[in-house]
Amino acid sequence: MVAPNDIRADEVIDRDSVDALREILDDPAIPVATTAVGPGARIGAVREAVDHLTTVGALAVAAHSADAGARLLSTLADVDAGLADTVQWHIALSGLLAGLEPGRARNTLLGNIGRGDVLTWAHTVRGWSWSEGAPPHADAPIGHAEGELEIDHYPGLYDYLLVWEPTGGSLIAVPTYRDRISWEQTVPASGRPVTWVVRLARTTFHVDDLIPLDRHPRELASWREPIHPAPTSEGAH
Repeated sequence: MVAPNDIRADEVIDRDSVDALREILDDPAIPVATTAVGPGARIGAVREAVDHLTTVGALAVAAHSADAGARLLSTLADVDAGLADTVQWHIALSGLLAGLEPGRARNTLLGNIGRGDVLTWAHTVRGWSWSEGAPPHADAPIGHAEGELEIDHYPGLYDYLLVWEPTGGSLIAVPTYRDRISWEQTVPASGRPVTWVVRLARTTFHVDDLIPLDRHPRELASWREPIHPAPTSEGAH
């Protein structure tokens, strides 16, 4: 940790915003344990800090280039390592999406990111199936999915969970606000980080929600795997 005066603010985030983040994390204004925030004072503080980053446009600016993203993450890590970790996937995935072939779903998602929406990666797919037996397509544009996804942080911090769905060869941005989606915290083994399991119960998707991708995104040159800090207590997630 460096002293506040040692942080060099640049065009990605200014000094006033960095100071505001410190104040938010020290004394969050969002009530603790409300439905909108989720369990724990720490989650409330991080939620408010992420909201501030979107309000000042820092996450949208950081999504424009790997260099801008790295500068923002470096600044955030000096403020709070957990906050930086919370938005690492957002920055990495924004760059990956920008490198994909243009299309309706991809363009819409990038537009939403530019307007302040935040996403993360579903790093583990415990199960995924389509009630219709196949993903949505031109002749049957509506589909319903059942599945379980695992992510690193509280799902309510994000607008979308990005997942690769191999049966249809596509990336899907799962909106956390959509009906028939629920989540719960895991009980990790000793020394393992807390994660969150997100359950889909006949969740509705449209063919325009699917971003065509015939291979796992890890195989793409633009894939960037975030480096997470050491496991922390439940309150940091």
